[in-house]
Amino acid sequence: MSEKELITLQEGPRWVVINKPAGIATEKNFDNDTVEARAQEQWKRPGSKKSPYVGIVHRLDRPVSGALLLARNKSTLVSLNQAFADKKTEKTYWALTENPLPKESGTLKDYLTRDKFGRKAVASKRLVSGAKEAVLDYRLLAEYDGLYHYEIMPITGRFHQIRIQLATAGAPVVGDATYGSLRIVAPYVIQLHARRLAFPTPEGEIVSVDADVPDTWIHPTTTLPVNQS
Repeated sequence: MSEKELITLQEGPRWVVINKPAGIATEKNFDNDTVEARAQEQWKRPGSKKSPYVGIVHRLDRPVSGALLLARNKSTLVSLNQAFADKKTEKTYWALTENPLPKESGTLKDYLTRDKFGRKAVASKRLVSGAKEAVLDYRLLAEYDGLYHYEIMPITGRFHQIRIQLATAGAPVVGDATYGSLRIVAPYVIQLHARRLAFPTPEGEIVSVDADVPDTWIHPTTTLPVNQS
């Protein structure tokens, strides 16, 4: 397998779930290295001059890794997009943070807008003009090496939602300098991973796919049980 080959986790006749590497964008952007560009190259039939169809069903931020769903034709893209719009999908993330959240498990609620350049999310505890409510559930899985490993279940899907909500709660994602992390992992890499994706296929089957964490994930040398002081 080449360094740039996308890892397929599961596929059907008209869709593919890949394990997106951290550090590359999802959508094609000029000649940059992206998931879409890699898929077009990888799925191209030998001898064909035509680029294969790659439908972007949803997106993961450039520094985020994990399960990402792609469509192989337009009708499948429309069907899967509708499933996301109707909230028939479930996404679970793993995050490593530098500080603990207020409780071992709980819910975070904020109102999010974007900064004047549109590059960062801004959180508020009260509704302000143009803001959208953001809600996520979390629970602590482990603590190791001074880091906190959380499972995150977003209820809403907002721009940079998990990153800004954790940072606002005092627990920035490790490596996420954009939102206050002081620990660098690698260029364009943060410790936020789309661990599980569940969705209905166009054929009506419910599929759940788990994605292993990448090599850039910080693995524990010492792990403490959640309730151990």
